[in-house]
Amino acid sequence: MLKCEKVDIDCNLPCPALQALHGVYGHLRDEQRYNIIRDLRPILDIRDSEVAEDLQKLAVAIISQMPELHFISDFGIKIGYVRSWEKKMDKGRIVHADCRKVGKVYGAYLPFDFLITFYEPNIGHMTENQKKILMLHELKHIGVGEKGYRIEPHDVEDFESILTRYGLNWSSFDQDVPDILEGERGAK
Repeated sequence: MLKCEKVDIDCNLPCPALQALHGVYGHLRDEQRYNIIRDLRPILDIRDSEVAEDLQKLAVAIISQMPELHFISDFGIKIGYVRSWEKKMDKGRIVHADCRKVGKVYGAYLPFDFLITFYEPNIGHMTENQKKILMLHELKHIGVGEKGYRIEPHDVEDFESILTRYGLNWSSFDQDVPDILEGERGAK
C-alpha cells in the first residue's frame, strides 16, 4: 500500500505518476539488460532471446483463418515462438524470421515439434500487417510427410501463394499490405 502525498491517506488506487515512473524504470531496465547482454555475449557465448506469447497468439489466429494451415491444429503440431534481439544473416542476406524442426535429441527437452523465431532488429521496419504475413510465411514451412513432420522448402524464393497474394516485395520497407486476419479480404 502506498501513501498518497497529496491527500495524506493510505490508498489502493493506482497513481498515474507512480505508474509512469514504473514504466520508465522498466524501459531503463530493459535497455540496461540489453547492454549488459550485448557486452557479455562474445565472452560467454550467450544469445538474447525470449519466449514470445504475442507471436503464439498471432500464429493461432492465422492458423484458424487460413484453411491451408488447419493441418497444424488437426495433427496437434506443437510450435514454440521465440523473439530474438540479435540480428541474423545467412549468406549475406538479412533473415527476418525462421522456422526450425526440433530434432529428436532436443525433443527430449523441448515440448515442441517446431520453433519459429522472429529477429527483432531485422523486422523493426515492418508494419503489423507485414509481420502477420511473415508469420504466415514461417507457418507454411511446417509440413507433414510420409516420415513425419518436416520443413517445407520455398516454392520459389518465397512461397508462390504469398507472392501471388501480397506481391514480391511484401516485406520491404514502407509497403502497404492487407491485414490477413480481416476475413475474406486478407485470406483470398
